[in-house]
Amino acid sequence: MKKVIAAGVGGYSFQLEEDAYKLLKDYLDQFRAKLGQTDDKNEVMQDIEARIAELLLEEIKSPNQVVGHGLLFRIVQQMGMPDGSNDYTEYHKDFQNQQEEGRQQRRLFRDEDNRVIGGVLSGLSYYLEIDVVLLRVLTLIALIFAGAGLWLYVIFWICVPVAHTPAQKLQMRGIPVTAENLLNFSQKK
Repeated sequence: MKKVIAAGVGGYSFQLEEDAYKLLKDYLDQFRAKLGQTDDKNEVMQDIEARIAELLLEEIKSPNQVVGHGLLFRIVQQMGMPDGSNDYTEYHKDFQNQQEEGRQQRRLFRDEDNRVIGGVLSGLSYYLEIDVVLLRVLTLIALIFAGAGLWLYVIFWICVPVAHTPAQKLQMRGIPVTAENLLNFSQKK
């Protein structure tokens, strides 16, 4: 019989087996050490915990279900290591699982890092995979000749949320939210 530990991850409470808790703690500690003293360290750690909690909630069938080592190991594999290595794959050979690869579906956000007015066109350019300059020129032409472009811009400005967190900024670009990608994105700033 294994010891069960109650742990808070990403704002949710989970029941973890002792070895699963140790794996999660080691993973988060290793990631925290890799981040060092970056400016948005707390925000990145919150995003990682939120993503782990999201993946756990997808797998858990009942609120009282105990999370085992195998499930948590699959989630750690899916998230990836902060340095891009497969350290846990080597350390926990009994629980190997294929990691799904590929691009994540893009989400529409306003990009305030690359904005001129409200970030609508910059975010739309990521979503549509169009050059932002081309989109701005087309919008300017629509404003001059049709006038409806202004109302459409205002509606998007009101309805489309801003990408605040690194995870949202990755989703806006269509990049999978993994530990390695979060680390790389936060270091580029």
